[in-house]
Amino acid sequence: MHKGYNLGLEWIGFARWIVGARAVGAAERLLQMAIDYAKERETFGKPIAERQAIQWMIADSAVEIEAAKWLVLNAAFTLDQGEDNRHYASIAKLYGSNMGNRVIDRVLQIHGGMGYTRELPIERWYREARLWRIYDGTDEIQRLIISRNLLKGHIKIGQTF
Repeated sequence: MHKGYNLGLEWIGFARWIVGARAVGAAERLLQMAIDYAKERETFGKPIAERQAIQWMIADSAVEIEAAKWLVLNAAFTLDQGEDNRHYASIAKLYGSNMGNRVIDRVLQIHGGMGYTRELPIERWYREARLWRIYDGTDEIQRLIISRNLLKGHIKIGQTF
């Protein structure tokens, strides 16, 4: 009796890191689309993949995806070990959802105007990715949870699972 609150908290631990995982998967797929497009789209006689600005967008996206992947894996591992993963789930959700927004924005930029049309799935992902920062707790709530855990000493800097 009266275990609904605890069950709700447990479900949050499951759901939040999954938002980060979804962002990683979508960002990986969309980044691959951008890489393929950059190799075939030519401006001024050469593929845009040879342009430093495009290369940096691709590199920055790859780094952010990898970082988010590790945060998601840490949250999942912590849960798998039977530990309370809510802090790590909040970190994975906050970083992952924001990373997804940044990567999808870059992918759209690489595709130019074509990325904004409904002929490609980028515009739909652009709209959906924005929701990742809202449901299962807004960015502000995740920041509150993370900072509260640190300020109250529930989590120590450098502590992992």
